[in-house]
Amino acid sequence: MSKSITNYLSEHELLIHKQYEPQAERLITYYELYKLVKNLHGSILKCGINNDESFGYFSFFKKINEYNPNQPLIAFEKSLPLLETTIVDKELRLTVKNTEEVSVMQEDMFQKSIKETIEFIPGNLTESLPNYLIEHPELKIALLVIDLDNYEHTLSAMQYLYPRIVSKGILIINNYYKKEGENKAVQEYFSNQHVIIRYFSTTSGVHYVIKD
Repeated sequence: MSKSITNYLSEHELLIHKQYEPQAERLITYYELYKLVKNLHGSILKCGINNDESFGYFSFFKKINEYNPNQPLIAFEKSLPLLETTIVDKELRLTVKNTEEVSVMQEDMFQKSIKETIEFIPGNLTESLPNYLIEHPELKIALLVIDLDNYEHTLSAMQYLYPRIVSKGILIINNYYKKEGENKAVQEYFSNQHVIIRYFSTTSGVHYVIKD
């Protein structure tokens, strides 16, 4: 495994404003990577749902650019379920499980993302992921976002999902540079492979892999 030595622009140089804005930084980085997979056949999939809910950006990208509108958006929870599925008037609906434990920001994010036709998979990832793949053996991935932080969930996601990324598809590792567990799991998975892990900045922002 090796890191790219290509001289990329830093994330700060990509920003129009000089003031550091993490959300704007993530938005621009994701958009640049999304453009690389816009014509690929496969899902856009995120493992790990967080307050920032950057996976909703991809729905926005698809709408404004009309790139490959049939790419499904799928998001997996990490561990204890914050969401649950219920049947109302014979329709399957996704709702926040316990509003006392979920911030208003998260509630707003969930409701907004439901409208964006993102398929949520609730529950512990180590159980929900293999179950989902049994039900969807045909799954192919154009872009995979790992935002799990810890070792166990990251390694599990890599083992199940990286082989399903199509050629020229992209793996995004959100916290490779700052979460030891996520870093260790990715390094272990790629230990016997020649893979280039690329980045815009060595000290902040996402790292990514373009699959051969």
